[in-house]
Amino acid sequence: MIIVIIIANASVIFSEAYSKHFVSLLILNITAATASILGIIAICRYGFHGLHGKSYLFLTLGLIFWFSADFTLLYDYYALGIEEQRLVTITDALWFAGYGFFALHLFIILHSLCIKIKSKIVIAASIFTTLFISYNLVNLLSYDSNIENDFIALIVTLLYPILDFILIIPSLIILLILRKDYEYNIPWLLSSLSLLVNAIADDGYVNDFVASNSENLWFWELFYITDFIIMSGALFWYNKFHISNALRNVK
Repeated sequence: MIIVIIIANASVIFSEAYSKHFVSLLILNITAATASILGIIAICRYGFHGLHGKSYLFLTLGLIFWFSADFTLLYDYYALGIEEQRLVTITDALWFAGYGFFALHLFIILHSLCIKIKSKIVIAASIFTTLFISYNLVNLLSYDSNIENDFIALIVTLLYPILDFILIIPSLIILLILRKDYEYNIPWLLSSLSLLVNAIADDGYVNDFVASNSENLWFWELFYITDFIIMSGALFWYNKFHISNALRNVK
């Protein structure tokens, strides 16, 4: 997984400056499609029963929505010549839908781990996330951007760090709980790490986007690529070990 991350990101970093954005979008869509396909395979093999079935159903739906959003960006860039949309589009709706399903995935994991959760972990994760998101919200509101002239676009832009808040807290809690007990929980651990990486990338991307630093956007796309590769690793592990063992036990 680490080797794939290095190769994928190196392909973007060492590409020509004028093609970095296109190359990053292309690799982003390949990794998103891979994660979505692995999720669909997991659902078809395991079904919807139990905590694992439900959590990975929601995870896969979230991946499909985010892949659809990334594909629209690739289409806009390649077919229409649009580098970045400055207004609210269907892409935002697809991303928001993905956030909802990912949140359900994480809350199901938290529910299964509720006995192990200590209050100090929740407090520490909440304080860190609140400070992190508050800092980014203040930054977004301080930019002199054309987005401020469109109230809906401003609200949608501000929603991203708020929605990241919903992902960061449970992701941090899960990572802290499973850090010493990862052997049988690797898929949950990796999926939580993946969503945490995505949330961090979101904040950086939105800040540069609002500040019109379009030349920096490809850098944050490296994080999104890493996010989908980690997610693919989680789903590959889940397919190869958890589901295969479960099917063998049934037989």
